[in-house]
Amino acid sequence: MHKLTYNREAFKIILMLLMVLDHIPYFISPYLADTFHLITRVVAVGFGYLVIEGLQYTHSKRNYLFRLTGWGIFMGIGNFILNQFLKPEYQMSILGDNIFITLALGAVIVALWNSNNRRNKFISFALLLIGCIPLLEGSYLLLPFMFITNLTYENVRQRDLSYLILAIFFSILELSMSIPLMDLSNSLSIYDGIAMNASSMFFILIVPMLHLYNSQQGKMGHKFKYLFYIFYPAHLWIIHLLANYVVN
Repeated sequence: MHKLTYNREAFKIILMLLMVLDHIPYFISPYLADTFHLITRVVAVGFGYLVIEGLQYTHSKRNYLFRLTGWGIFMGIGNFILNQFLKPEYQMSILGDNIFITLALGAVIVALWNSNNRRNKFISFALLLIGCIPLLEGSYLLLPFMFITNLTYENVRQRDLSYLILAIFFSILELSMSIPLMDLSNSLSIYDGIAMNASSMFFILIVPMLHLYNSQQGKMGHKFKYLFYIFYPAHLWIIHLLANYVVN
């Protein structure tokens, strides 16, 4: 009996579909948006995992880093231009709604660490610490995740255990800050508080997804190479434009 698995292209498509669910709160009820927000914590780390995998197999790490950075700059410019046509409540952050920049920084951190140069390792760790300041989208979680993934890439057991420890760390950190703000007599308030202020720990849902992922490129892999790069900014821009002109 063959184990049910999916390849790299299927993994990307699953992540992209989940990504859409996280970006449509303007059109759905708040509590449904909360649910989507919890289950979609796997998206950023999923693409972070794929970036680490890409660094393992790419023919040119430099080109790979330039591609991520270039798309980050492109999206930042696009966000800025689009914001000129959007109401303030639907405008996007130049850096805060731009996962390309965070992924690019994570890739630089990992590339420097893997260079086996003591000076580069110091720079890498310094960038990791600085990058955890929440200025870039999801950097406080995504950068440690990518760093851990790189260190444990060849050992699934160590990888899963490290992810679990990271999830426990975030659960303690975020719950300790968010519980005082919740109405503990109201279950919906607790649910909303966790979804909005203590959801990082739910990235751990990536573990079963990775156990079904076979790391193989599908037949359409070469045609899907730039699918995420195009889809990510395009779907965000479309959603914000629709919200701006359709939502009352």
